Amino acid sequence: MPVAPALGVSLRALSAATALIVFTACGFDPGDDSPMTPPSVYREWWAETEACSGLRGDFDRVRWSVVPGHSFPCSSGRCAGHWEPGHEVFIAEQWLMNEMVVRHEMLHDLLDQGGHPDPPFGDPCPLTWATWQGDRVSTTESTLAF
Repeated sequence: MPVAPALGVSLRALSAATALIVFTACGFDPGDDSPMTPPSVYREWWAETEACSGLRGDFDRVRWSVVPGHSFPCSSGRCAGHWEPGHEVFIAEQWLMNEMVVRHEMLHDLLDQGGHPDPPFGDPCPLTWATWQGDRVSTTESTLAF
């Protein structure tokens, strides 16, 4: 007995909707991540990020995870860091003490959104590969996404 056509919904549309729900429900999973306690310097970097953006947030609400290695897969390619709604931040192990990478993800949390609107990314918070004036990274490293 064909159920979907009687409801006015094609099986193809029903399958696509089901796939979308399953895909969305899975969320972001970089693989082999582990919860971490942020180093004390992260609080200083949080305060600096609040200052440049004019935004305020609760540092203690962020759940930090470390992902082994130099980068991990993400929707934009390979990432050094990644923010997820719900105050989750993933940082590749090699970038844990990189101020720009960590503060970039902090700014996402303060904004409570993805994307890179300018302002505040770039100006007044130079927290992108192109705008960061702190320790410079190689051209290869600057191809990593956030």
